Amino acid sequence: MFRTILGVTLALALPVTAAAQQKAAPKVKLGPAPITNASDGAEMYQSYCATCHGKTGRGDGPAATALKTHPSDLTQLSRLHPGGLSQKDFEDRVNGLAMPLAHGSSPMPVWGPVFRAIGNDQLRIYNLKKYIDSLQAQ
Repeated sequence: MFRTILGVTLALALPVTAAAQQKAAPKVKLGPAPITNASDGAEMYQSYCATCHGKTGRGDGPAATALKTHPSDLTQLSRLHPGGLSQKDFEDRVNGLAMPLAHGSSPMPVWGPVFRAIGNDQLRIYNLKKYIDSLQAQ
């Protein structure tokens, strides 16, 4: 089971020709999750989240158009949740316990099991949250 969970990351399958690009709808292809530095929230975000949520967290990643539910604009978490998400709320989302509809009902993975499989899951969650907190709109 962990091999299946660990082997999930998202990338956009791009058509080769302009003609094919006009006819083919964007598709999400699955691949192995890269192992990142657990202390580097920015690296983890770019490796695990940016494909859907975008480089700056606005929900405009290259795979966003291929998903049934548009990814959340992570820069608005403080506005939607005054004071921001608590560490527990963030952890619950990463573990799939309090996920928006897109997580679990689409190709978008729940990252908690992946983080546990590659190690240092609590440090990963802490540093990923810290980085996402830095993306908040003022």
